[in-house]
Amino acid sequence: MPSHKSSAARVMGAFVLHALTVATLISRLPEVQASLALSEGAFGLALLGTPTGVVTGSLLAARMVDRYGPRRLVIYGMPISGGIAALALWPVNGVMLALMLFAFGLSFASCNVAVNVEADRFEAAEGRRIMSRCHGWWAVGFLVLTLATAGLIRAGVTPVQQAMTMTLLLAILAPLIMHGHPVSLPRKKETSGNRRFALPAKSTLLVGGFAFAAIILEGTSRNWAVIYVRDVFGPVEWVAAMALPAFVATQTLGRFAGDTLVERFGDVAVARALSIVLLAGVAVVAFAPGLIVAMVGFALVGLGVSMSLPQALSASARLGDRPAAEGVAAFSTLSTMIAFLGPPLFGLSAQMLGLQAAFALFLPLPLIAIVFARYLTEEAPVARPREDKAAAS
Repeated sequence: MPSHKSSAARVMGAFVLHALTVATLISRLPEVQASLALSEGAFGLALLGTPTGVVTGSLLAARMVDRYGPRRLVIYGMPISGGIAALALWPVNGVMLALMLFAFGLSFASCNVAVNVEADRFEAAEGRRIMSRCHGWWAVGFLVLTLATAGLIRAGVTPVQQAMTMTLLLAILAPLIMHGHPVSLPRKKETSGNRRFALPAKSTLLVGGFAFAAIILEGTSRNWAVIYVRDVFGPVEWVAAMALPAFVATQTLGRFAGDTLVERFGDVAVARALSIVLLAGVAVVAFAPGLIVAMVGFALVGLGVSMSLPQALSASARLGDRPAAEGVAAFSTLSTMIAFLGPPLFGLSAQMLGLQAAFALFLPLPLIAIVFARYLTEEAPVARPREDKAAAS
């Protein structure tokens, strides 16, 4: 029987694999934009394919987790996502790119819910938090691959070649990492979900209010950081590609420190402090006078958003009266709907106002996060209405 430490490592390994599927696609999309000669607005519209697919997939993901289990979805879902990413990086026009991104979003959704539910089940069984570290390892996987991508671009490796190689590795690594991992059990409070779709409830909306700024800014930074630096400051392609690792590096550091910080200072204090860092990062990027300052700004944005997603997902699984898989899937649905707004609206705004002015429009968002951070804890009135009703009856 595997040790608890071994089980935790396997869960974190699943997060790394999930990151590799996403990084393979996102790190090479700027080349697709250039090869297809898509304008900022057209590219932003094509990017809508991914969140559309994620929303559609997330609505059904909880039922898939209940039926097949998180472990099986990881083993089979990761290689499928890799294969779809390869097709997305080999489009003939913007419409085909959007369709392939939609398909990628569908496969992404089931894997995303699976790994987060697996982390939550471990936390419930062991009584200790690992969600932040899991997302830290996700960021490590993303960071390593984006750094490697800069070298692969210089070496002349095409996006499709990289994606096909990654698909083969995922088909090998997913069964290897999850082999021997025990079948996890739901939280004791859970019953089988009877909803057909995992729709956001009141608790999901309140947690989403906190995560709103981070979701938009993370998605925008991941999709546009390289293009932003390249088009505003004009470095060569491989230097511009370093903007994404600058963002991910600080995001990674924040996530590895997150569990300790939350245990010491609490969810709300950590969330509000990092929201202030996020506000500073947005200001630095928007008003950067040069390349180095812009890189520093993206690093601050990465740190500012580092804990928002782990905290929101953990709260969605813990709070409320629904199964954790439903809570996570509902938050994924909501967060992806929010993510609809970021990259495409930024692209349209950049076409009208310029890249720097468009980024400055995000300045008010961290203030919203500060207000809604209170809903991350059990003490906040997130899950009380139904409990009060039950007590009254």
